[in-house]
Formats: sequence, structure tokens, C-alpha cells
Amino acid sequence: MQLMAQRGLEKGIHEGFGWIKGEVVPLAPEQPDLKIPHMGWNTLSQNKDHPLFEGINTGPNGLHAYFVHSFHLQTATDAHLLASADYGQKITAVVGHDNMVGTQFHPEKSQKLGLAMITNFLRWKP
Repeated sequence: MQLMAQRGLEKGIHEGFGWIKGEVVPLAPEQPDLKIPHMGWNTLSQNKDHPLFEGINTGPNGLHAYFVHSFHLQTATDAHLLASADYGQKITAVVGHDNMVGTQFHPEKSQKLGLAMITNFLRWKP
């Protein structure tokens, strides 16, 4: 997902592909006791309907995604933001544009949610 951004600020300033307007910035949770890197399980708040989420329960009682990261793609607008998570701040979790999608979490480690999302991606016909 982070390569899709216009630029990233991890260990310098690095140009991305520019497919998603925004930049990759460090996490800055409002609660000082939240550790960075963020390593753990979070539910997703779906911002837009997308075939990727078909049959997947999102929201506070939804399935959990596994995150391990210190940075996230801060989108310039919500136009490409498909889902977010909360870790003391709104974290971009899933972005999409045309026939592309990217996740900040690890679908391959996210058990039921990850398997469902990978299945939906493989069935998706943009």
C-alpha cells in the first residue's frame, strides 16, 4: 500500500508511484502509552463499499486484522480510503483506486478476515 502513495517519509523523503494522493507518515497516537511500532489486532471501519469486503463483518464487532507498522498512508482525501482502523488515531487500513487495492495490515496473518479478503480479491473483476 505504501508504494502507492505520492511519497514516503520513512528514513528520508522517498517518491512513491503516486497512484494514491497522500504521503506515508509516522504513526502519532494521541495516547502516550500506545507503543510504536503498532503490533496487534484491530477491527476495520469500512469507509466505502467495495467487492473486497463482500461477506466480511467490519466495524466494532467485526473480524480483526493483524498490523505490524510504524507508518501509514495518510490519504490527501477520502476518495481512495476504503477502510481505517483505530490506534489512538485514525489509521489508513485499506486503499483502492480503479483496479488496485492495498492494505496496511497483513492479510496473510489476519486469519479469517485475511483469507476472506484474499478470496474476494481473487474473485474481483474490476
